[in-house]
Amino acid sequence: MKRIISYIYIISFICLNVVFAQASQNSFKSIDQMIIHCQYEQAILLINQFQKEAHPRSKNYLQLQILRSNALKALGRYRQAIDLLIPYIPMINKYPPEIKVRFYNTLGALYAYLSQVTNSSLYLQKALKIARKYGHALLSCETLNEIGLLYSVHLDKSHYYQSAIDAFQKAVHCSRQFAENYFQAQILINLAKVYVKKNAQHHTMQCIQSLKDARKFISNLPDTFRKGCLLLDIASLYVMFAKNTKQERPAWIHQAHRIYIEIEKIYHTVHDSRLASRLYFQMGALYERTKQFDEAITITHKSTFFAQQTKNVYELYQNNWQLGRLYRKSEKIQKAINHYNRAIQELSPIRKQIYHSNLTKQNVFNQSIKPVYLELSEIYFTLASAKNNASEKYNYYMKKAWFTMDEVKSAELEDIFDDPCVTYQKEINLQLESNLAAVAVIYFIPFPEKPALIMRMPNGFKHLRIEIETEEFNKMIYRLRKEIPDWGIFEEDAATLYELIISPIYNELKKQEIKTLVVASDGAMRLIPFSIFFSPNEQFLIEEFEIVTIPALHLTRLGKTNRNTPYGLFCGITQAHTFGKLKFEALPRISKEVETIKNIVPGDIFMDEEFTESNLKSTISDKKYSIVHLATHGEFGSVPEKTFLVAHKSQLTMNSLEKLIKQSQSSAIDLLILSACQTAIGDERAAFGLAGGAVKAGAKCAVATLWSVDDYASQKIISEFYRNVYKKKYSKAKAMQQAQLTLIEKVQFWHPAVWSAFLVIGNWY
Repeated sequence: MKRIISYIYIISFICLNVVFAQASQNSFKSIDQMIIHCQYEQAILLINQFQKEAHPRSKNYLQLQILRSNALKALGRYRQAIDLLIPYIPMINKYPPEIKVRFYNTLGALYAYLSQVTNSSLYLQKALKIARKYGHALLSCETLNEIGLLYSVHLDKSHYYQSAIDAFQKAVHCSRQFAENYFQAQILINLAKVYVKKNAQHHTMQCIQSLKDARKFISNLPDTFRKGCLLLDIASLYVMFAKNTKQERPAWIHQAHRIYIEIEKIYHTVHDSRLASRLYFQMGALYERTKQFDEAITITHKSTFFAQQTKNVYELYQNNWQLGRLYRKSEKIQKAINHYNRAIQELSPIRKQIYHSNLTKQNVFNQSIKPVYLELSEIYFTLASAKNNASEKYNYYMKKAWFTMDEVKSAELEDIFDDPCVTYQKEINLQLESNLAAVAVIYFIPFPEKPALIMRMPNGFKHLRIEIETEEFNKMIYRLRKEIPDWGIFEEDAATLYELIISPIYNELKKQEIKTLVVASDGAMRLIPFSIFFSPNEQFLIEEFEIVTIPALHLTRLGKTNRNTPYGLFCGITQAHTFGKLKFEALPRISKEVETIKNIVPGDIFMDEEFTESNLKSTISDKKYSIVHLATHGEFGSVPEKTFLVAHKSQLTMNSLEKLIKQSQSSAIDLLILSACQTAIGDERAAFGLAGGAVKAGAKCAVATLWSVDDYASQKIISEFYRNVYKKKYSKAKAMQQAQLTLIEKVQFWHPAVWSAFLVIGNWY
């Protein structure tokens, strides 16, 4: 009898486990479907509920963690997602092959979003090896698709282009072993996207074939939201063809429109508001492209209606931005302003998500975020231009244009440093109404067609539309940025800049007795300093005006500089360093630079082996430093991972530097020197990050270089700058001007490659 009871118990236990396993699998499918349908927050709530019933070391718990990581990835929280998975790496071999593959796939995809190609490739290859070992075709296919997505991000490198094609083609071949129409269609669409990015005629034909093959799989699918989304992807590719190949434009536009009609029929079957919102938005964009503005407005409003039903903030942002453009083109300016302002309001909480949703991180801000601000600012600029300069309306619209540019500069700094608090101290910074005698604050704005200036002078606003196409202007700037550091020919382009920007305002600058130009540049203009502008009498602009760089007026902190009892923290690296593929040459003159400065300003020195983050942590909190001087290699990139300073056997990030400075007994560092740093060539966001470095670090003023400078010249300028500030009591703006003039006056140092890279950023007094 006992044996029978035991058998019954065992059978019952097995049945319960089977039921639990089936329930778990159903739960996983439910969560997976939520993620597929962009319901990320709801998915996380459901994961929280199920995790309470699972043991932390069980496979169910890890599966839930993988799903949570995928949801966090979709929300742009990559670090948080990686932190969830890293603890499982030492024990991952204990889990079944399918879980191992999905674990490595997820981890690889997360590193791809952080632009860490090596780590991403490492984990994805591990996943592929396991999937192939156990003959799991679907998992092999999923991994190959992730590998293809990773390499498709880096198509500027030819071998990555071929690697992406190979991965997707292998995934297509592998997918023939199972019948998963959704996935097979998606791989073919991903392959087509790679061909489109190459933008060549024979690639277009390969792309068309991929889309035709994808359509075959899609035709076998039932009418669902996912099917509609696949078709939307295909339609958007036909629109890209229309943009890239003018001869075929009408045919591709017609093809896209036919697909939209097909999707509309699917909507009437499934009645999914998410699908309707996306469909009508893309249709509105197509009508905008064909200049059917009234039709585009009507259908975009339709999209907005459905986006409101689903409470999709990103889609509401896109719709309002599109409506702003459409009403502007229809010359209904007030309606345009209303929709632009709504778009900006909706953008604020999702800006980080938009930026992180793109693997490349390249041009995301410039393509998906910045234009809405620029377009609104240009509306205000145009309205002001039509008014009398002395009128209230003129001042009102100029302030609106100015404030809009301030907003986008704050947003961009937050994106560059991945820090929503980087600009939080606005209330103690300069405002537009501040009394700045003998100072002209100049905002350079790269409007889409022609750039412009808005100037705040002692007697009010001035404005200037620069008479050159923005595209042509940018080419000139990129040419100069390439030539100057290499001691190239610069005079003609530098003279053109003077003629375009300074000559029209020169008389006004002189009339108002301006001594200091405080410049907030934007776009390509960030890559070069105003100081190199070359006048008709062959003088550099720095020879006539003190010049200061700021990220924005409201991000600039003024205050008295401690010239009576300054105390510095001086750190330097003289030795060569290597970090992975990055090699930094020795800087032997750094020692002399630091010793010379210490004879001007007292302080503590940490050189080479002593320059470590731990040493700085233990020192900076005990003393009241007014100066932090870092004489070392450093790079400023467009993402936090590519921005760092070289310390002894480590890299000091801007986050680490910010934390160190906040430990200081000083409320704010007067002066942060970043000697021997440089920005990525041609990367305007990196140049803006350099300008925002003082804001991020919590310093009132920074001195830094746009490109690497000979360390002899660096020693001369920096030591002369210190002497001018702390011995001669000059303002920082005048101190740098005079330091640069000492080199310009010498024939061998006259070329701007030597001196023009040095910027005074922030508090110029």
